[in-house]
Amino acid sequence: MRIDRITHIAMRVLYDAAARAKCGEVERTWGHRLALEWMVQKGIAEPWQAADFWDALAIQWDTHQYEHTAGYVQVTRLMGALTNWSYRLGLEPLGPIEMGRLAHPYLADLEFDCGTQQLPCMCNRYRPGERHRIEDHFSARRLREFNEGPAIVHPREPGWVVRQGDGQRILEHMTWGFPVYLRGKSGQPLKVKPTNNARFDKLGAYWKQWAMFPKNRCLIPAAAYAEAVGPAGAMMTTWLSVKDSPVFAWAGLWRESDEWGLCYTGVMTDNAPELASIHDRSPVILDPQDWDTWLNAPLDDLYSFDRPFPADRIAVKRTSVLWKNGGRADQFADIPGEHQPAPQSPANE
Repeated sequence: MRIDRITHIAMRVLYDAAARAKCGEVERTWGHRLALEWMVQKGIAEPWQAADFWDALAIQWDTHQYEHTAGYVQVTRLMGALTNWSYRLGLEPLGPIEMGRLAHPYLADLEFDCGTQQLPCMCNRYRPGERHRIEDHFSARRLREFNEGPAIVHPREPGWVVRQGDGQRILEHMTWGFPVYLRGKSGQPLKVKPTNNARFDKLGAYWKQWAMFPKNRCLIPAAAYAEAVGPAGAMMTTWLSVKDSPVFAWAGLWRESDEWGLCYTGVMTDNAPELASIHDRSPVILDPQDWDTWLNAPLDDLYSFDRPFPADRIAVKRTSVLWKNGGRADQFADIPGEHQPAPQSPANE
């Protein structure tokens, strides 16, 4: 069917609203209302569907909730309606990567210049691996005893961190995420949120206050990290790891905070093109010969690490576990199948 310009605009407004919802609270506007009324008038949306979309926009959820249940329900309702309307119009619904690009302007780091406030599905959980293996792999010494911590780490949970101290590598437990204070559009203070990832291209801007000092850099031991893959409402858990190492080093920063004590954040860079269908960014993975450089070198010497990690060294384990259920240790233990090779880019086929 031929689609008029106003219908195109209405769909863009509604997709934009759904993208904003991926980042947190949405302020409903008359533009959203007009777009929904237009879709009803054109016979694309049923009145009850438009009303449900309007109600779903008002759902409030807390990004501290590790399962993100309220946010998952909200985005599922919104994307379900948009997918239905797109098919009625003969359009291909927007996928996760396109939605991520739409959501990007609403991420907190662009509004507040505070780093990367992550979407629920972006590298928001990882497996640190066994403590003794970490100690051996990084030749790190514990200064004191800690509980083992969770087998799968989420923002604001404790994870292992290797930092430099007194001429040796030290293994510590810290909270994943720097506390960040944001304000709403009316200037009201919002809840403190964990900024668990730092964009590499902002190490010389907001993150410079820590990145420029070697004492505030660290290595984050990880056995695998997770991404959500698939259409909205049916995203599955995909685990990524380094083929030739049971534990790898994710470049990180750490600091002391009044809110959570010692805390850390992981540095992100562009993903390899072959893995872009999973996510457009990935952790900065450091080979052992680069650990000392990250921990000790001047900031200007670190920019060589702002590059995709080779896709042929990444093992991809796709699962049938829904993303909302994939954050428990018992779910990881039950993942079927072996490591799969990274997908090949069309240029290599």
